[in-house]
Amino acid sequence: MPYKIIGSDSREYGPVDIDEIREWIDEGRADANTLVCEVDGSQWIKLRDLPDVAGALPRTAAARPRGTLQINYLVPAILCTLFCCLPFGIAGILFAVQANSKVQQGDIDGAASAASKAKLMCLLSFVLGLISLIWFFSSGEFNRILQEMQETMPR
Repeated sequence: MPYKIIGSDSREYGPVDIDEIREWIDEGRADANTLVCEVDGSQWIKLRDLPDVAGALPRTAAARPRGTLQINYLVPAILCTLFCCLPFGIAGILFAVQANSKVQQGDIDGAASAASKAKLMCLLSFVLGLISLIWFFSSGEFNRILQEMQETMPR
């Protein structure tokens, strides 16, 4: 059965038969994510979903981890560093950058772990910053600073 195929240059080729598709896989011109469609059909599928060529696809393409990291907490970590608690915020930034690096390497589980540590550091930074603000306003320190400012300002 002849097929149409989308090449790596995003152009449509065909009609091609199964043997030619297998040759393209061997040559590296097609992989598991290459789109293919029957000549008279309209539904495009990936080569890994085409039973006729499943055995010709390299195992490494199917075994490679796929996925994305939803959030790495870099922006919240930066904001917590600036406005809340510096040490925990910096740790959050480091874990968020580590999560980005692990995604680039394909280590999705490691990236998720680093992102959850970044989230924990952001939460600790925020809570410690909030506790510091509550202490500052409730201890009388804020009123003392205001009184000193009023005394030093010219009338």
